Amino acid sequence: MGNKTSFQFNRNKSITVAIQAAHLRKTFPDSKITFASNSGLTWIGHIQPTHLSQRYTVRLKYRLKERPAVRVVEPELSTPEGKRLPHVFSGNELCLFRYKYFEWDSSMIIAITILPWASLWLLYYEIWLLTGEWCGANQEHPGDDALKEDEQAAQELQT
Repeated sequence: MGNKTSFQFNRNKSITVAIQAAHLRKTFPDSKITFASNSGLTWIGHIQPTHLSQRYTVRLKYRLKERPAVRVVEPELSTPEGKRLPHVFSGNELCLFRYKYFEWDSSMIIAITILPWASLWLLYYEIWLLTGEWCGANQEHPGDDALKEDEQAAQELQT
């Protein structure tokens, strides 16, 4: 029998902020981690989705048992004229998973879930800039329905 390494998550037990930080430090040794007094941390590091991709400085803020907030610090994310950045929350916080479907929770290791998902998001972003097509999930982002209703109402007024 071979020696298999697998990650199994205990959805009943949160991983402490200190352990999350240790995994982040091991996975991203050149990153910076600061701790907050409210059982939280801020991670700042670099993500480069592919060897041909731009290198992004990313900030992750996490508080125990809350959804990690991930933003690109540099370079500023751009959008083509007349478009808006896809799959982001307010403040251009990246939408990386569907929280209401429990695709991520505090029993999961941020360094092997959230940050690889952020890298994938950035790859989709680069493709979107070139093609205009978002390659991520086809499910609409929360809040898109309200925008579509506004756009539809504006089109109806023009006709």
